[in-house]
Amino acid sequence: MRRPEAVIFDMDGVLIDSEPIHYEIEKQLFNTLGISVPEEVHRLYLGAAGDFMYLDLKSRFDLSQSVNELLAFDDQFRCQYFKSLALLNLNDGVILLLNRLKSAGMKLAVATSSSPELVKILLDRSDLSSYFDAIVTTTEAGKSKPAPEVYLLAALKIGVSSDKCMVFEDSPNGISAAKSAGMYCIAVETESVGLDELAQADFTIQSFNGITPDRLSEIFAVN
Repeated sequence: MRRPEAVIFDMDGVLIDSEPIHYEIEKQLFNTLGISVPEEVHRLYLGAAGDFMYLDLKSRFDLSQSVNELLAFDDQFRCQYFKSLALLNLNDGVILLLNRLKSAGMKLAVATSSSPELVKILLDRSDLSSYFDAIVTTTEAGKSKPAPEVYLLAALKIGVSSDKCMVFEDSPNGISAAKSAGMYCIAVETESVGLDELAQADFTIQSFNGITPDRLSEIFAVN
């Protein structure tokens, strides 16, 4: 049976139930900037890094601040917001799956659009950092999802070719990034994204409950 050698996780919405929090934070940021962003535009930014979002917002709303100024303000705001939260919720089945994958000898990585500072806050507070052989951000990779660079860099760091990597994603931008990197992508259903927006993924699951290394190998082999 053809088996994946590595599993790469998006962070927000996949490992940690943080996507609704990010969405609310962005609404507050938009209000602070004095702009009214339609829902259909806001959804374009799901899974993408801040540079992708603010370049688009500058073109739409003629913002006076530079992208770097907007990114700095955004990162400070998000970091403070998440530090103030009493609790961060992991998605169901995450810890059990990570332990099973580690026991099976698989390489594990995170590939995320969040800033390095925020990634450290969230993974440390969630006690997840020690599970991963590599943690890669789009800041380090140089381009935001839907570009594939963050996934390609993650594969390079863990020493596994793209065609032997399996990715868990929850956004259209993230799925596009994983597929462009030549990786097998499993979409994790969330309340934030409709099923039709996950159609580009190779396979879809509702949660990590019941997911084992053997089950992932079965899915990987069939598809």
